[in-house]
Amino acid sequence: SDVTEMLQLHNNLRASHGASALTWSSTLASKAQQWANGCVFEHSGGSLGPFGENLASGTGSSYGVTDAFNGWASEESSYNPNNPVASHFTQVVWKGTSQMGCAVATCAPGTLFSSSFGSSKYYVCEYEAQGNVIGQFGCVLLPSVMITAC
Repeated sequence: SDVTEMLQLHNNLRASHGASALTWSSTLASKAQQWANGCVFEHSGGSLGPFGENLASGTGSSYGVTDAFNGWASEESSYNPNNPVASHFTQVVWKGTSQMGCAVATCAPGTLFSSSFGSSKYYVCEYEAQGNVIGQFGCVLLPSVMITAC
C-alpha cells in the first residue's frame, strides 16, 4: 500500500543517517488529507498544528509515492552540515521526529499545473515532532559526521 511504501522509504533513509524509525499516525494522515484535498500547493503554515510538512505533486499516470519521496530525498546531495539549510530532506531524517502521516489527493486539471497536463497527484506528509528547528541542525546526522549533542 501507499502507506507502507511511504513509511518504508522514510525509514530506510532515516536508518542510513542514524535516526530511529518513524511510526504511522492516523491523526497526522487525517490532517494531511485535509490539506491535500484543498489542492493548493503551499504549506499549511501551522494551521493544522505544530507539525513538520513536506509537499510534492506531479502529473501523469505513473507519478506516485516513490516519485514524491525521491524528490525530497534528492536534496541530500546539497546538504552541508557546516551550513545547514532546512529542506524536505532534513525533515525526513530529523532525529527528533517520531511520527508521520501522509495523504494523497487527485487534483483537477489547472489546479496545481497548467490544465494541458491533465489531473495531478498531490502528496502531503505531516511530521511530529516538527523538524527543521533553527539551532538544532546538529541533530541531522550524516554517516561521516559524528555528533553526540542530540
